[in-house]
Amino acid sequence: MNNPSLYGSYYAQNPIDGSVAPNHNYSTYSTMNVETGNAACRSVRSHYPGAAETTTAYYNNDPTFHTSGGYYLMQERPSYNQGYALNANSAGGAGNHYPNSALSSTTHYTAQTTPASDHPTMQTAYDGSGNRAKVPAVMGSPEKSLEEPLQPPPEDPIVVNDENLCWTWATYPNTAPMKEKDGAAANFIPLPEMVVPLACMYKPLGVLSTKQLVRDSSAQGQCGDCGAFLSRHGCRPGEQQWVCFSCQRRHTLPPNYTEVHPARLYDTVEYILPGPRCVYEDTDLQYPVFLFLVDVCLHYEELNALKANLLRCLEWLPSRSLIGIIYFGARTTVWELGNFTNDGIAKNYIICGNVPYEDNELPKQLQVSQRRPVQGRFLLPLEDCHFALTTLIEEIQGDSEPLPSGRRPMRTTGTAVSVAVYLLESLRQNSGLAGKSVQGTTANLSKTTKMAGDGAPIKTAGKILLFTSGPCTRGSGAIVGPEKAEMMRFHRDIIEDNTPYYASSYAFYNKLATRLSAVGACLDVFSFSLDQTGVMEMRNCINLTGGTLICGDFFAHEQFSNSLKRYFDRCGLGAGREDLEGSIAHCGLGVSIETHTSANTLVSGVLGPCNVDMAANKAKPHRATSPVQIGVGGTTRWCVSTLDQCVTFAFVFDTAILNETNGIPQGRRGGETRFIQFVTTYTTVDGQRRVRVTSTLHPVAPQASLPIYYTQLQAFDQTCASTVIARMLISILEKFPKKWDDTKRWLDTLLVKFVRRYGTYTPNLPDSLRLSPCLSLFPSFMFNLRRSEYMMVINISPDETTFKRHWLMREPVDNCVRMIQPTLDRYDLEAPHATAVPLDSGSLRGDAIVLMDAFFNLHIMWGSTIFEWIQAGYHKIPDYAHFAGLLEVPETDAQALLALRHPYPRFSRTDANGSEARHIKTRVNPSVTYSQAGGGSFNRSAASAGDDCANLIYTDEASIEKFMSSLKQMAVSAETKP
Repeated sequence: MNNPSLYGSYYAQNPIDGSVAPNHNYSTYSTMNVETGNAACRSVRSHYPGAAETTTAYYNNDPTFHTSGGYYLMQERPSYNQGYALNANSAGGAGNHYPNSALSSTTHYTAQTTPASDHPTMQTAYDGSGNRAKVPAVMGSPEKSLEEPLQPPPEDPIVVNDENLCWTWATYPNTAPMKEKDGAAANFIPLPEMVVPLACMYKPLGVLSTKQLVRDSSAQGQCGDCGAFLSRHGCRPGEQQWVCFSCQRRHTLPPNYTEVHPARLYDTVEYILPGPRCVYEDTDLQYPVFLFLVDVCLHYEELNALKANLLRCLEWLPSRSLIGIIYFGARTTVWELGNFTNDGIAKNYIICGNVPYEDNELPKQLQVSQRRPVQGRFLLPLEDCHFALTTLIEEIQGDSEPLPSGRRPMRTTGTAVSVAVYLLESLRQNSGLAGKSVQGTTANLSKTTKMAGDGAPIKTAGKILLFTSGPCTRGSGAIVGPEKAEMMRFHRDIIEDNTPYYASSYAFYNKLATRLSAVGACLDVFSFSLDQTGVMEMRNCINLTGGTLICGDFFAHEQFSNSLKRYFDRCGLGAGREDLEGSIAHCGLGVSIETHTSANTLVSGVLGPCNVDMAANKAKPHRATSPVQIGVGGTTRWCVSTLDQCVTFAFVFDTAILNETNGIPQGRRGGETRFIQFVTTYTTVDGQRRVRVTSTLHPVAPQASLPIYYTQLQAFDQTCASTVIARMLISILEKFPKKWDDTKRWLDTLLVKFVRRYGTYTPNLPDSLRLSPCLSLFPSFMFNLRRSEYMMVINISPDETTFKRHWLMREPVDNCVRMIQPTLDRYDLEAPHATAVPLDSGSLRGDAIVLMDAFFNLHIMWGSTIFEWIQAGYHKIPDYAHFAGLLEVPETDAQALLALRHPYPRFSRTDANGSEARHIKTRVNPSVTYSQAGGGSFNRSAASAGDDCANLIYTDEASIEKFMSSLKQMAVSAETKP
């Protein structure tokens, strides 16, 4: 049975009374009639330039009922015949990210289909020969002829989002510079004229087809001035010139760039650079380095579970990857695998870790020199040390130091990480790469990526895998003292500067993050403990290097084993053999990202796991950036040590190019389109260099356009915008960790301005407010964002906050929206299949089962009546087989979600009064609270009379009805200044 919850169980919000309407057609999504409150199910839409417009809207799934009157008609534009689906189905329709399977994308509410390519299907990568006899003929012109000026006019004022690139706005105007206002909240990030900035969610290593691979030198199709690459938008059919839209220069078209070249057919193309894959001459360093840091302060069962999973890891790593292992407890133990392999004697070096170590002390303690390098001693190829490593893991013993009552175990976590970083630095120095540029600018790509022997700027790709089960209590990086009487830090302590260890530990890990980025390594942390382990202090060491953070309770739980397995699956480390044949890479190492834009668009910054590429900026100055910096800003070049196919960045752009006095674009910065190009340079796991180029033209809206222009075009993507706003909010809290209240006011100001600008209303009459259906979900997303863990200060630890922020800043839109607003499905005897219901306490019934998916948590809750039947054993009686089948349906749907989710979520089954029910009741809208049930007393008489109180929520938080009422009041008030 297909799980309907996987098709997008979200609801359109009525700003009049705050009510929501469910969508029972799983291939469409609901829109709200803001006058009557009724729901109209909207079909999938897809935009194709030049196609005729049609209108499709149903009322309560009744195709005979046509929208009229107060309904906002939804314009439909059919796409290519192969790509347009009026009703997406379970086999992979519009918005389905899992083709040819029964699982669909959960939160692609806009359901915009990606037009199928009208270009030839090539089964292998393009070899640059231009031989038409081997390639099918072009079925259609890839681009219309360009007219002067250089930038072509838009054929349609709408761009289509796809799986790898989606925009907050399908069209966006040129704006005037933003003015900073008084007040701490307003100055965090000045809001543009359109309120929500122009931004996109982009996957640098998203899934591609082999048709888009090019085995050819990339330098021929690259602008020698700005470094931008040739794109299909700058090529005139039949002419031998191409235009660089970034700097407006014309170039001669290389002879091998024929009309069937992938760069002239597709927006995204990936160049496989020539040259040997091994980037180090006369060395065996071809695959990445893996350093295992193992916490030995574990209980017996926990330690055995960790050892078993570490042994499994060895089967998932490339056989030629370099491996090292370090134990840490009261002291740090560095094992010399080379001595064990050669002499059969296990040799290690003990580092006390009670004091910080200088740069010149570790080489002395580890006896590292030019004659005794790190490689061959502490780091060996897996195929050479597999037996030694297996033996050491199997013989891991817990820290034997006695633990007095009232004391925490002594852990030297910070020392272990610093030693691992030093080993990677020493490996790079001994490999002859010390002092060389580790990243090359795309402007000089032809000089820096030719051959490995020509000094290719490749980093020492490495991963430090830290397995810990408690806080660091000794030496550098300590977050708490060994005495249990000393409390762990919480959010309130950080706000009030009552943290004696936080500042020094945070600074320590920040220095390690800089060193890790310099050698192209990342820190991956597996923190499984009921206590905090200090990941908040080391968050920059993880996030800025592209590392992965996975948290849980026990190493002996399936949550750890499944998350570890899927972590290696995402890395795609077993794809090295496939890369030899020119297939799609699953993982990128030593990644550098650069953006090229036309003169009418500036880069404000990136929201995601990356850092400024200082080496590339020193080699060549970056292009002009926006004075308004958001996230990692002030540059157009970024670097990250490792990426997988799912990591998604939010690029925020600034369009403030108009003169404040006359509203005319300054200089030659006009145009009807914006050109934006993303260039990602990376190395595969087998050392093969690749460059992926994604180019797009984004239409510029007319300057004098009224807000209704954007609502009629449905140019606003609510899910993408909600994700970008959530990431902006997190970036503010990272920069101002004590400004929780001001950050919330900034979010409220944004929402009020948004509703005021795009809503229709009569001043000072809240009930007159109307919102277009393409905007109606946005306030609901912001309401749930305010109530989520991302805005909590109490009842959540700093480590858990760090963990959830980490994944929100790197996951695609679908998963991010699920983190903000969970999905809720209900099952009952009348409808024993998943029925999408509002995220509201009114959806919790005693005679039904609900399944809530909040990305990190997946919970099944039985109603009180259902639970009584289970206790009575009715599901075991053959006459009640239908009841047993009802219990199996949510279980099957939950297992389907668990089979795909990474990290593995916390899963529970509970009844309405069980302890785990709190996870559901704290996330639903409290439309029925204890204050409405007898003034705070539990109405037992009503319950005994048959009325179910499962939907009763004990909270003082405002419901969405009150939230919407306040929002309407603020939006329509002429005197209110948000």
